[in-house]
Amino acid sequence: MVRISVIVPVYNCEDYLEESLGSILNQTFKDIEIICIDDGSSDDSLKILNSIASSDSRIQVFVQENQGAGAARNYGMKKASGDYVYFFDADDFFESDALEKAYENAIRNDSEIVFFKFDQYQDNKFLTHSGPNLEMQFASADFDNFTFDWHDYRVGPFTGPFAPWLKLYKKEFLDAHECFKFPNDLNHNDVPFHVMTFLKASKISFVPEHLYRYRIDNAGSITNNRLKKYDHIFRIINIVEDFLLSEDYMEEFKKEFDYFKANRITYEIYGRPEEYFYLAKEELKSVDLSNELLPNDTSLKVNTILSSNSLEEYNYKIKANDEINGLKRENKSLSDENKRLNEKLQKSKSRNREILNSKSWKITEPLRRLRRHIRKF
Repeated sequence: MVRISVIVPVYNCEDYLEESLGSILNQTFKDIEIICIDDGSSDDSLKILNSIASSDSRIQVFVQENQGAGAARNYGMKKASGDYVYFFDADDFFESDALEKAYENAIRNDSEIVFFKFDQYQDNKFLTHSGPNLEMQFASADFDNFTFDWHDYRVGPFTGPFAPWLKLYKKEFLDAHECFKFPNDLNHNDVPFHVMTFLKASKISFVPEHLYRYRIDNAGSITNNRLKKYDHIFRIINIVEDFLLSEDYMEEFKKEFDYFKANRITYEIYGRPEEYFYLAKEELKSVDLSNELLPNDTSLKVNTILSSNSLEEYNYKIKANDEINGLKRENKSLSDENKRLNEKLQKSKSRNREILNSKSWKITEPLRRLRRHIRKF
């Protein structure tokens, strides 16, 4: 038995595999197994996997017909023998001490889940810091010795980032709940897994460091192909709703579920086809718009969807609202600048009055008159 099982779904990642697997193999934490599941790749991914595996016994390679990342992750969990499980995406990479820091935090806190942060990369260049801002949620916490659960952070199960590569999971915890499965062949398959595990965990901890490097420019990634399967988010929301109902959570979390539902649907609407709009409008009819958890931007989008008759009308209203807000921001900026200039003018006038009323100015007045008289000649 090893201490960490790293599960890596692989689908057409030939351009990234050497770097991504290298970042796992070169971890300072060595007691790992790497379970790679080729999900029916049509490029040279499997060939590269087998080549790398031949030089390091910690790598195991399995092959399945294309069923999506969710099915590959489920397969990996069955094969995992580690005390902890970590899900890694084959087109990304991470810091050399990422597993060490997450594992040490897990052991110190006896955690079932350990969160950390990530950076976004594009064209192999750092783009931005991202991840859960738990320092704000738990401002006084010593995260080296601190755990929490949903009672301490009620919206935590229902807000992102949902990605499993931001968490280290205790295997015993995952095995204790049959519901902990990723939906097969669905985009957003990590969303229900996040909701379920967060709600069931009694000890969650956090490493406040950016340990993972998420690549956003892989044209073949699930994220970049999500628009092709417009109905998947609704199926995912239904899975979450069924879970809440079956586990008697819905009464407790009705507001949080509406918050989750409205956020996910409105977030996903950009770039979608007309069919998505009509599904969204129907689903959002059940959302309580008086819910104080809804951000203003989300409430605006929900109301605009419900009051529009087509996607074109919705987009027109949102664009008009954005333009109005842009003009408001511009007007405020000009108003602030005008205020600043007026304040500067008043200070100048005040300083001028002080000079004119000063003794030195009055004493030197004859000399200034003489200079003016001389200049005339």
